Amino acid sequence: MRILLVEDDTQLGESLEAALRMEQYAVDWLRSGEPVRSALGATPYDLLILDLGLPVVPGMQVLRQLRADKQQ
Repeated sequence: MRILLVEDDTQLGESLEAALRMEQYAVDWLRSGEPVRSALGATPYDLLILDLGLPVVPGMQVLRQLRADKQQ
């Protein structure tokens, strides 16, 4: 299973990534919301773990964009 982790907090991101990898998941970790759409377009992910409190482009905005893309 391939997971896209989007988390700006370094300590939390490192912990989540390490825990998921220990469970044999493939994890790509982004630290901001800007590249999420590109990453999802380039790689098939099974799961998105999205921090809603991201700076610059908040997680809720990313989620709205992704939902709008699905409707088009």
